[in-house]
Amino acid sequence: MIPLIRRRLAATCAARPARPPATLPQATDGTGILRVMTYNIHHGRGMDRRYDLDRVAEVIRAASPDVVALQEVERFRRRTGGDDQPALLGKALGMHHAFAAVRDHRHDDGHDDAGYGIAVLSKHPIAARHHFNITYGSAREPRGCLHAALDTGGGLPLHVFCVHLGLRYRERHFQMERILSEEIVNSHRYGDGPRILLGDFNNWWPVQSARAVHTHFHDACAITGRKRLRTFGRFFDYLCLDYIFTSRNCEILTCDVLARGHARVASDHRPLVCTLRLPVSV
Repeated sequence: MIPLIRRRLAATCAARPARPPATLPQATDGTGILRVMTYNIHHGRGMDRRYDLDRVAEVIRAASPDVVALQEVERFRRRTGGDDQPALLGKALGMHHAFAAVRDHRHDDGHDDAGYGIAVLSKHPIAARHHFNITYGSAREPRGCLHAALDTGGGLPLHVFCVHLGLRYRERHFQMERILSEEIVNSHRYGDGPRILLGDFNNWWPVQSARAVHTHFHDACAITGRKRLRTFGRFFDYLCLDYIFTSRNCEILTCDVLARGHARVASDHRPLVCTLRLPVSV
């Protein structure tokens, strides 16, 4: 199966070369249109327990996003055939990629770069990247926030923050406070550049600090008239774990969960997709 995946992705890459850098398409009012996705890919293992990275690529391709935040991504691990998942997906989709290893698996898998973590794919060049460690306590599973600054073709960079938070209440409360601090998302060094905070927040029981995000950001679900969009569940979708937030200088146009075709089975999460307008200065 794994050699077949590599061959199929290689053929896809040859058929669909990376697009040259370009400015964002413009709406009638002069603002940039951007399509954003967050997707916990469960290291490519689907609801049928089958590892199929090509299926994940097809789910992303069908949505035509400009930016994708991925969680539970692996590089050079034995259980996923030694695949460099962010690189393979980036090549298959004609996108730039950035990866942050939240867990180091060098000793487990016998490869110097073996790891498990989060990634950002982008049709626009990634000008800078930084990984913030947001792990709560030494006994908890490591967690991270990956910042990618995207060059959208003029003006200020677009700042994307991909996160995967913990499972326990106190853990998520700590992580949200840190993410919203001036060290990370609300840092003055980003100036007026638009910001997108998205990922798997594991927010099945909302923590107080998670509510505070609404003082700084638009919630794509709420802005489009949905209270919450359910993205996770094995037999039916029953938990709202994945979210997309944007800075207030962005305009949310649409927000939907993809729930058809391969999106139903490619992972234990379903992707959340948002279309927005960036401010004219970008």
